Amino acid sequence: MQQLTRTVASACDAWLTPRLGMSFRPAAEPITTPDAKLGGQPVWLEAPQWPLSRTDGALMMFIGQFPVPQSDGRIAYLFMTAEDPGLRETWDPEAGENAVIIQPGGRVPDVVRTADVVTGPTLWNRGTTWDDAVPVELSVGLTALDPATDGLLDAKAAEGDAERRGLYPDPDEEVDDSADTTRSYVGGAPVFWQPHLPPVPPGTMSWRFFLQLDGAEGVDDDPYALNFGGGTAYVFLSHDTLEGRLTWDCV
Repeated sequence: MQQLTRTVASACDAWLTPRLGMSFRPAAEPITTPDAKLGGQPVWLEAPQWPLSRTDGALMMFIGQFPVPQSDGRIAYLFMTAEDPGLRETWDPEAGENAVIIQPGGRVPDVVRTADVVTGPTLWNRGTTWDDAVPVELSVGLTALDPATDGLLDAKAAEGDAERRGLYPDPDEEVDDSADTTRSYVGGAPVFWQPHLPPVPPGTMSWRFFLQLDGAEGVDDDPYALNFGGGTAYVFLSHDTLEGRLTWDCV
């Protein structure tokens, strides 16, 4: 079981330990329980709150849902406006083109409008052609990483934290991430592609890192197609776990 740190953690600290890597398996049938999954349809715990794109009011795409550890059964639902040749600011947590909805009892961010809609657009993968979008539903397994991978991610996170504080390693001493096999995990500390960029949402509210999820093109062995610019999405929760934000970063 993941444990919460007793101290007040900052956004880039390891708030949940241990770090749990994600694995994905196609669901044999629709998942209707409040378990971790990607795609399919949300398993709402209260009245539906489907986020709408600020640009045109269209329903956002449901990415997936993740239980929030030790939160009395809360679920974090992740949404993003469907790919639109890079014209939507889906990376900006305050642009109204992505959303984290928390139930039960959560707060909808001020920048997000929602509709009382049960089902809507969902995560997909490419079919026989590049433009053939096939909906997917994936069960997400969460397991502790092997010590070597976990240590590598900790070292990369520490290196990024040092860079944000203006400390740059000698090129010969940089962490060798050639063996880095995952950037999708819950807990631990985040590993950003560009550590010098502001890593957390703006404003006065303080945040804690919850999870990160790699994007994918939906080719070869990719389990889904999700446009994060070739990078990774990061989810942060408020200290009371009632509100969330999503941002993504790439090289």
